[in-house]
Amino acid sequence: MTTTGSRPLAELESFAAGTTDIDPYPRYARLRETSPVVYSDALQAWLVTRWADVTRCFKESASFGPMASGSGSSGIYGRTILHMTGDEHRRKAAIVARRIRNRRELRGALGDRVRVLVEELGSDLPAAPETVDVRAGLTAPLPLTVIAELMTMHEVDVFPRWCHDLAAASVSNVNRDPQVHARGVRARDGIDAWLAPAIERTRAEPGENLLSDLCTVEYEGQRLADAEITSNTAFFLAAGIETTDRALVNLLGGLADDPGQWERLRAEPALVPSAVAEGLRWKAPVQGSVRQALVDVDLGGVPIAAGEKLILLLGAANRDPEVFGDPDTFDVARFADDAGPQFTPVGPMRSFGGGEHTCSGSLLAKLEMEAALTHLLGRYRRIVPAGDRPADAGFMLRSAPALPLQLHP
Repeated sequence: MTTTGSRPLAELESFAAGTTDIDPYPRYARLRETSPVVYSDALQAWLVTRWADVTRCFKESASFGPMASGSGSSGIYGRTILHMTGDEHRRKAAIVARRIRNRRELRGALGDRVRVLVEELGSDLPAAPETVDVRAGLTAPLPLTVIAELMTMHEVDVFPRWCHDLAAASVSNVNRDPQVHARGVRARDGIDAWLAPAIERTRAEPGENLLSDLCTVEYEGQRLADAEITSNTAFFLAAGIETTDRALVNLLGGLADDPGQWERLRAEPALVPSAVAEGLRWKAPVQGSVRQALVDVDLGGVPIAAGEKLILLLGAANRDPEVFGDPDTFDVARFADDAGPQFTPVGPMRSFGGGEHTCSGSLLAKLEMEAALTHLLGRYRRIVPAGDRPADAGFMLRSAPALPLQLHP
């Protein structure tokens, strides 16, 4: 096992366990320099911090694959498109792409709906001198409403709690907390119970929504089984909210702390796509992705045995100086010439993963974030931190739990 760089490793292990509150980025940097692939006994996984190694783990599907079970995996959902490869993955991922990666939809009805929601939510935010929690008023309800409407689940009162508990019990639960897992199981049971009659109704009378697509599509001459519909629905619900919500909190928090960048965006609104991509790179909302070695393999000069677990630290890869100049600096113009590719497999930003398993919802997240930022820029001259703003929190999913701001027209 690789043991150099033990101090930053120990600090990250303590941080992951929730016993300390630190800024992880300096620790990532030291591990990148001294032990870019290092084993953590506490997490029972290899931590991977260099961009090149993280990217390789996403792209070499014959050597590395998603973990279907165990701590920090997506097993809580059941079998989803995350666990599929090859033709099955391509064809079933296309079901989702029809709704949330189709550029005609994004420019058309879905884009229009997102902008209407942003206007409705944004118009309800009180202006300065009042203080408003922008997370509660905008960044959380926006993606929640969008994905709920796509899945026709917007009338379910406990829907937000289900999504939160599922996300906490999947990638975040690297410490194998049994209570967190139990809450996730209860949430999954709740979704399954709600979906059982909904699937039956939808198959009889399908509509224009993602749940209908899942209920009516065929693969190799067969419709998807109920279990596959429920597992993918549970995954889409949680994943469709967490990334965009946390990414917007991180982006708007960075802009509130740096008035010069806000002023530049107001003067150059064409930089909004670049600012969104940079916010995702600078403070990735999903800091880690769990993978498994499928064969014995050498990674960064370290032998990894088949079956061993890897945690790809996306937040570390996104600040690798070998790929991003001055990586710790938040610069809204960084991607001025290539913002679009950052939301696809070809861009260097790793916040949405990479390879064939690049997040299917990346373009929807882009749409929602750009719409929210454009609305706020057009409405407010300044956004100012207010009161005792809570610090960023979370090891695998990271953002501030609230975003109190004063919005100055």
